[in-house]
Amino acid sequence: MYFYFNLIPLGKFIRRLVSSIIKHNIAALAAVIAFFGLSAMIPLALLLIYGASFFIPNTSVQNFLSDIVQSYVPILPDAKFNIVKNVSRLIAVGSDQVGIVGLIGLLWSTMGGFVSFQQILDMIWESRNRRSFVRQYLVGFSMLGILLSLTIITSLAATVSLDLIQRIFMRGNITFWLALFHDISRMSFPLLLFLTCYFCYRFLPTSHTFRNSYLLIGALVSTIGIYLSREVFAWYSLNLGHYAIIYGSLAFIMLFTFWVYIVCIIILFGAEVAVALRAVGE
Repeated sequence: MYFYFNLIPLGKFIRRLVSSIIKHNIAALAAVIAFFGLSAMIPLALLLIYGASFFIPNTSVQNFLSDIVQSYVPILPDAKFNIVKNVSRLIAVGSDQVGIVGLIGLLWSTMGGFVSFQQILDMIWESRNRRSFVRQYLVGFSMLGILLSLTIITSLAATVSLDLIQRIFMRGNITFWLALFHDISRMSFPLLLFLTCYFCYRFLPTSHTFRNSYLLIGALVSTIGIYLSREVFAWYSLNLGHYAIIYGSLAFIMLFTFWVYIVCIIILFGAEVAVALRAVGE
């Protein structure tokens, strides 16, 4: 993918990117996504837990969700305690107390987040013909299925037991294979984030005229940006923010909300990168 930057004049690409960001005002659009994202986050987590519980034991689902949230969320005041506590509560609710009516309500709430994301990506893609109301929800439902599948596959890959590794590599060097497995497991979280960004860019917008290479570069920029900004945000919150003194027990909620907003900006920035590459490259 790097050869695109050799073929495209860098100055022209930067000018197109900056003008597109200003035109679409991604900071304001990110606030909309953050609001709907926070509203749909708990229903989405419950749906993932409910769906994954049919294939994976609850303990494995809980450990995987705790690990993946801690992988994405910066080190914030009381972050680990709040994450483990809330994931444990969602596991208890999602696996035993979600009925048909509750499942429909969760689906509707989650679909609202995907529909709003579709509309914003259509604005950035500048799609002329947009999907109907029904098709928007069908696409959102499909994206939920893709996300659930990715979660289950990644969870299975990340929770393979030591006994299984010992059975497979009984005659080999178990230390080597275990170290290799742990390295692969650590890569599963960035890979899941990268694939999620790519599938959102590929399937949510109405227009599908973008090259895969442009979308892959945009997804890569988003993934790297989220992990880099995660470290910067953690340093800021621990050294400069003093949020624990100002907000007390609400410090985690305030910082987490701000972090979700930053992530939304980065995801939209990755989309703008794909748009700028297409505009300049073609």
